Amino acid sequence: MPPTRLHDVPPVVRRFIEEVLNKQNAALVDELFAPDYVNHMMPGGREGFKQFLPMLRSASPDLKMEFNIERMMAEGDYVMMRASSRLSYNGKEATGSGLGEYRLVNGKIVEDWPLSGAAELLQQVGVALPG
Repeated sequence: MPPTRLHDVPPVVRRFIEEVLNKQNAALVDELFAPDYVNHMMPGGREGFKQFLPMLRSASPDLKMEFNIERMMAEGDYVMMRASSRLSYNGKEATGSGLGEYRLVNGKIVEDWPLSGAAELLQQVGVALPG
């Protein structure tokens, strides 16, 4: 199957990055994630992710995260994305870039391999992920 043209990439991944992660809007999770959503960085599926953002905000209220999509490609039900990241917290800043992979079913994210290096950037600014 030939790669999908960039303008054919389903918008759900872009909305996830721009609205859920950058704006930390957990209210969109049910709309964007399938009920059987799996995140390969943290356990708990869709419900776990809905709890993650408010927990992160509560534990690290000054944390600022900015992910900028540089490139996105889709083939079949898979979307690959390259993005740059900038995180700041308590006077510390970390930047990087990495790849993320998403599998979609019926227009929703069902599987998520988060942006490579994102966990390390959080650690660099002093934010611990749940384990």
